[in-house]
Amino acid sequence: MANTGQLSRHEKLSLIKQRSKPWDMVVVGGGITGAGVALMAARAGLDVLLLEKQDYAWGTSSRSSKMVHGGLRYLSQGEFRLARESVRERERLMQEAPGLIEPMSYLFPFREKQFPTRRAFSVLLNIYGYFARKRDHKYLDRDQTIAALPGLNEHGLLGSAQYTDALTDDSRLVLRVLADARRSGATTLNYAAVKMIHSDGGGSKLLEVQDQETSEVFAISTKTVINATGVWADDLREQLGQTKRIRPLRGSHIVVASWRMPVHQCLTYLHPQDKRGVFIYPWLGRTVIGTTDLDHSEDLDQEAAIKPEEVAYLLAGANHNFPGTKLTEKDVISTWSGVRPIVGNKDEDPKELHPSKAKRDHVVWDDDGTITVTGGKLTTFRVMAEQVLETCATYLEGKNTARAGDYVFEPQQSTLDDKASRDLPEAELKRLQGYYGADLPTLIAAMSPNGLSFISGTNRTWAELEWAIMHEEVVHLDDLLLRRTRIGLVLEEGGTALAGELETRLRDKLGWSMEKWQDEWSRYRKIWRDHYSLPSTCTSQEQDMMHEVTAG
Repeated sequence: MANTGQLSRHEKLSLIKQRSKPWDMVVVGGGITGAGVALMAARAGLDVLLLEKQDYAWGTSSRSSKMVHGGLRYLSQGEFRLARESVRERERLMQEAPGLIEPMSYLFPFREKQFPTRRAFSVLLNIYGYFARKRDHKYLDRDQTIAALPGLNEHGLLGSAQYTDALTDDSRLVLRVLADARRSGATTLNYAAVKMIHSDGGGSKLLEVQDQETSEVFAISTKTVINATGVWADDLREQLGQTKRIRPLRGSHIVVASWRMPVHQCLTYLHPQDKRGVFIYPWLGRTVIGTTDLDHSEDLDQEAAIKPEEVAYLLAGANHNFPGTKLTEKDVISTWSGVRPIVGNKDEDPKELHPSKAKRDHVVWDDDGTITVTGGKLTTFRVMAEQVLETCATYLEGKNTARAGDYVFEPQQSTLDDKASRDLPEAELKRLQGYYGADLPTLIAAMSPNGLSFISGTNRTWAELEWAIMHEEVVHLDDLLLRRTRIGLVLEEGGTALAGELETRLRDKLGWSMEKWQDEWSRYRKIWRDHYSLPSTCTSQEQDMMHEVTAG
């Protein structure tokens, strides 16, 4: 199929249903893993289709901690290969996509009678630096640490280690990868659920696909299927007679105003309750506190939501580290919860291991041409895609998939020469180039007057909303406000105060009637209340947790 990057969702759906020729590959799952596989496969010259049953990045890939990092704790657990792989991928992504993957300083405080000590932590950082082929960590004494993080709890403070990892907007990372995949010839479709997999007896697979917007079911044929559905991977594998292997773990975060907890670098600390590592860090002009790590036994097709005990846990840890702040649940602007896939061994119960000790390695399983890739980290999606292509080679005679994954993002030559872009602050221009890559000149050329003005209360522009509507397959309002942009995460009440301006500026571009807009706004508000705001029974849990931490 020709490049479908400029077609609407409806046009792409029509072409897919009319097609009779088998695809080389159908990727099931539109998170970062599936997006990475689609990009590398298209770049290798494969005829590839990606299908996502919800919206792109709807699952774990828009609800991570936003960190592109090697994971020091993997070193402490002896997972040297994973840490080396992650650190080197972090370096690659920072080099290839500045503005999208940005370095950030991390501080780990040392306190009296606390492990790890400075000596032990220095060993980990030296290995970390060796893997990255650079040394960028140093020791800060007590006064330097307090100056770096004003308000930090001074009790027993000896100093801190400062080192570098990276931060991103995870859903924008997925969308950039998907845009590059389409530019390389891939076809992608959201709200298209793969219901069944059958063998046609001739070496190909037949997939039953349901359009989630109309409930229409249609069939497609493919030589290989890539099950990149993350925590949902068992759903497809069970159709092939395989046993469940995925342990879903929930990680939740809370967002507060930066003035309530001003941090300009990331504090990483051991929670006083259970000694788990937790982060407090700046993101999109707000402060984020997370994450938790709990078994998730609820319906995976329902969006995860933070629980009262998680809110209490995160607030208690933050207040323990910044005792003068006295955060309460009233300070929480928004929340998010993601469910990540942890892969268990065949012969043991994965729940016998504490969630924070569970391995984050990825796996690739081949079930006669249905290839599952799951587990792993946001940082290592390129490596996972490479291994998938290697596994696929058996089923794709005459296709050369070697070295398709030597890079993620091609170097971009800046062709911006208009007044609008020249007037942008350098940091904002860098961010836009990172977020949109080769599409940025077209975005700026097509934007409405004053499109690069910021949406009130955010550091996002109206041009980005307009671009998403025209080019990023926005089907529902929550696609636009929670994933294409993060307005729903950084504004009070999910941006309710902007409802009128959003309708005035965007409804016609979306092609919606006023009735449709109102229905979508009601849908968005319900999703935000149920899954991105505080649960209704926080206060008593918070008080109990604060008492426990203080007493401890």
